[in-house]
Amino acid sequence: MEKIIMKKVKIIVAGLCIVAISASCTNGTTKNKDKSAASPQATTVKENLKEDIASINHSAFDKLLKKNVSDKGKVDYAAFVKDKASLEDYITLLTKINPAKLSKNEQTAYWINAYNASVIDKIVRNYPTKSILKIDGGKAFDVILPYKFNGESLSLNDIEKKKLMGSDLFDGRIHFAVNCAAVSCPTLQNQAYTASNIQSLLTLNTKAALTNPAFNKISADKASLSKLFDWYKADFIKAEGSVENFVNKYSSTKINKNTNISYMDYNWDLNSK
Repeated sequence: MEKIIMKKVKIIVAGLCIVAISASCTNGTTKNKDKSAASPQATTVKENLKEDIASINHSAFDKLLKKNVSDKGKVDYAAFVKDKASLEDYITLLTKINPAKLSKNEQTAYWINAYNASVIDKIVRNYPTKSILKIDGGKAFDVILPYKFNGESLSLNDIEKKKLMGSDLFDGRIHFAVNCAAVSCPTLQNQAYTASNIQSLLTLNTKAALTNPAFNKISADKASLSKLFDWYKADFIKAEGSVENFVNKYSSTKINKNTNISYMDYNWDLNSK
């Protein structure tokens, strides 16, 4: 009798083991299916993220520039004060993007827009003021900005000298695109830079500055150039071999090594309407 009972117990235990193993296999298969099902969704999210990162929408800044900047580059800072929230929202949008994942043209547009928007933001935060040099004890370009770009604290000089001119984005024409809110600064475009217009606008800005007597007065034997050519001489030499070569590339009036070159005084008054 005892043997019969033990035999039945063994049969029951064996049956339970089979059920347990079967359930385990089923769960494992289900989990694998779940993982397999989740994978395409995760991939889609990553692809969408990459797509969003690869193309920044600068339309908000473009709208503000068209509204508050004249065709001659004069800025209505009082109007920008009223649009303060929209300006801050745009800069905040930029701070959430990793520019390293962008194309070269998009990176250049990103940092120039970041610079110009931050300059306007600085004026707005301290408006009214007669000059950007009246802000931050005369160190407006060196003081860390109130925004962190991709988690990095930067000053205006950091953006210009490190992110733009100190990187593989280096381009002598950039000096005619970043705007320091001063009368003697090359004209601020009343449109945002984008990956599609960056190259044409950089050339347009440079040619416009070199043919505008308010910034440069050029003749074959005498040239009174913007102070930018003095301050950033090394950049123009790096770009084209010499200041003369750079000027000749973008100016219809040519100069040479015998041309008497001087530099115009820089007017730091606000470039306001």
